[in-house]
Amino acid sequence: MDQDGYLWHVGRLGRFLKVGGEMVSLVQVEDCLQRALPPEVECAVVEVPDPVKGSKIVAAITAKVDERALVRRLTDEVARIALPRAFVILPELPKMPSGKIDYRTLTESVREAVQRSEGPRS
Repeated sequence: MDQDGYLWHVGRLGRFLKVGGEMVSLVQVEDCLQRALPPEVECAVVEVPDPVKGSKIVAAITAKVDERALVRRLTDEVARIALPRAFVILPELPKMPSGKIDYRTLTESVREAVQRSEGPRS
């Protein structure tokens, strides 16, 4: 809502991302990642700002896995630039009342977790 009381629809959170000048489909990365994970593990991928490439892909997953083996498996299905650069483990993915993933809340949580893990920059 703006200062004049008008409500503006700004659209959905983008599910495409530009990484190092290349367009990446987060939906494709997510689909490949979900197929590579055990059935009981949920996943979602989001964008986190990166000072070098502009953005990086981070995967949120609901259980600890062998991240290196998972990334190696994904290299057969997605471009190198689309591989997750980090993994954040959450007990569950935030969901909307419809049962779909709440990507806005998830993105905020993942960005906070990445900032905590990277520590303060000097």
